Amino acid sequence: MKRILFNRRFVNKTGDDLIPGKIHTIRANFEYWKRFEGQEVALAYWLGKPYRSKQRVFCVKKIVSVEEIIKKSDGSNPFCRFPVQTLAKNDGFANYYELEDWFRGYPNRIKAIIHFTEFRYAK
Repeated sequence: MKRILFNRRFVNKTGDDLIPGKIHTIRANFEYWKRFEGQEVALAYWLGKPYRSKQRVFCVKKIVSVEEIIKKSDGSNPFCRFPVQTLAKNDGFANYYELEDWFRGYPNRIKAIIHFTEFRYAK
């Protein structure tokens, strides 16, 4: 089963699910994640230092769908075609600026919103 790793800040207090309100996750490489649509994945986090410690699976979820985020050709923010405050909240962030800061260091590739519920941004 494919694993998706999370920072511990996104794991609930009892350690058995995502924090309340986090209904999706954003990852790089849309085409890669699209292959897992409809499949169950194990959600996990590192017990210590990333890549130097064991991982703990804390729950299993189904990838209901994968939605694409495309960086605009003018180089502007890739998240701006979505309702940004809702996007941030649904991804577990307090506000849009926190979300933007989290992804600042990631390459500017096409990203994927991996949905664990029926909710979608595109109509």
